[in-house]
Amino acid sequence: MAMRITTKMMQNTAIRNLNVGKKREQKVMEQMSTGKLISRPSDDPIIAIRSLKLNSSLDKITQYYKRNASDAESWLDLTDSAITNVIDILSGENGLGYLITQAAAQYNTTDDRKTILQDMMNKVKEIYAAGNADSAGKSIFTGYRTDLPLSFTKEDVAGEGPGKYYITEQVTNEAMDSVTFVKKGDLTELNEGSFLLTDPGTGEYLSKTTEYDVESYKVPRIRLSYDDLDSGEVSLTVVDKDGKLIKDYTSSIKYYDKAVDNDQAIKDAYQYAHDHPDEIVCVAETGELLLGENVQAEIAKLSVTDELRISYSKSEWKEGDLNPVHYFYAEYPRENKEKLIYNAQYLEGGSLSADDRQIIEYDIGNNQRIRVNTTPDELFTHDMGRAVNELISSIEEYYSISDNLDAIKKMIDSNEYFGDDLDKLNSQKAALEKALNFIKDKIQDGKENAITLCDDWTERANLAATNCGARGARLEVVKSRLEVQQTNFEELVSKNEDADYDELTVQLESIKLTYNAALSSIAFVMQNSLLDYIR
Repeated sequence: MAMRITTKMMQNTAIRNLNVGKKREQKVMEQMSTGKLISRPSDDPIIAIRSLKLNSSLDKITQYYKRNASDAESWLDLTDSAITNVIDILSGENGLGYLITQAAAQYNTTDDRKTILQDMMNKVKEIYAAGNADSAGKSIFTGYRTDLPLSFTKEDVAGEGPGKYYITEQVTNEAMDSVTFVKKGDLTELNEGSFLLTDPGTGEYLSKTTEYDVESYKVPRIRLSYDDLDSGEVSLTVVDKDGKLIKDYTSSIKYYDKAVDNDQAIKDAYQYAHDHPDEIVCVAETGELLLGENVQAEIAKLSVTDELRISYSKSEWKEGDLNPVHYFYAEYPRENKEKLIYNAQYLEGGSLSADDRQIIEYDIGNNQRIRVNTTPDELFTHDMGRAVNELISSIEEYYSISDNLDAIKKMIDSNEYFGDDLDKLNSQKAALEKALNFIKDKIQDGKENAITLCDDWTERANLAATNCGARGARLEVVKSRLEVQQTNFEELVSKNEDADYDELTVQLESIKLTYNAALSSIAFVMQNSLLDYIR
């Protein structure tokens, strides 16, 4: 059956074909204006799906490269800078090691000695201050607690905090060492005006210390991480590797507290520990547990897996004191609030996991992580400051005796004293000389200990710097690969999404020619109507 083609049908078909051409032209114009092949998923579902996958991968790479890796690099750079600073303070020119040797020398003038000792204290403060380095307000050496500096700052001791902490240190019997005690009676309290003072009632000389009274001996001890402890709040227990109690020494502890006893009583603590082999003496002012001979022998026999747990409280903090929450199990009571507990897992036994040690890692790629932080126990420990302070105390003790000895020598050489007075001066001179020799040995031991610790600290700092540098080198390799991957994916995204202007220009010209040709053809065809054909 024949179908009749009307003029209206021809017109509609022509207009529809023209509209199709116009749509093609509009699409090409839109691609040229946006620079993209598609503006909506329906334009080309295949390109749209591929675009989603490529852009998702590119976003991940950009996150790893421009954010995570950059943040990790900044953290590592700041850590390396702080560690380098510590190494310079320890072993650089006029560093702490050099000052320790100079301070122990016997030829320093009074002014030189004071300067050197002050420089030593400043060096220790600089070391601990380096541990307060931060990145954008985040402390870099304090693990997850980035809101807390490593050590207390000056503001913390201005009556506003930090307050009282209950601390538990966990050590083995390797923490035991000994302290040299020089028994010197009243020799340090004597001066030119009191060498020959007598009792008005009896006429006897007030100074009783003779050469035979001066002694030196070593007292076993455990030196705690802090001094100026609170009075009467120390316990010492021994537990095995499973946390089971082996022995409790708390009842054997005798206290010599700064707040209760005078300075002479503090000195007598060493004598008491020496004379009482079954007791432990806590010297709160110096932060020491002095061990009786039998107690020391008993603790020395413990297994290396057995743990000494020493609990105490401390309320008075100085600028530069390391915050205990970064090192020990610690409790911080709060008024009308639940107390804060730090590092509760430390008392649970077993080795510490990465989370326990608060190691911070950054994602820098698919299944790739890099550690960025150095934990405080790897670099900043309490022993250096404690050893330096002890050495300084010994040196000051030496020069106190030395000054008295010089004064007595001048009195003897003046030829103004005779008889009993001269005999008394000579007796005191002999006692001072003996004490001075003992203290020289004490200083030598202290210097060797401080130098050893300084070397250990330097070695530890060098190891930390090496580890930090190794992480940085690995990060650079990963960053280079990420940069290449980012470039490759950007090219793939561009090839998938971006329009080719040269090709689009050719297409547009072709569409225009086709459109114009179609207009001409339609105009020619539409000149005749159906009536023209009928006639």
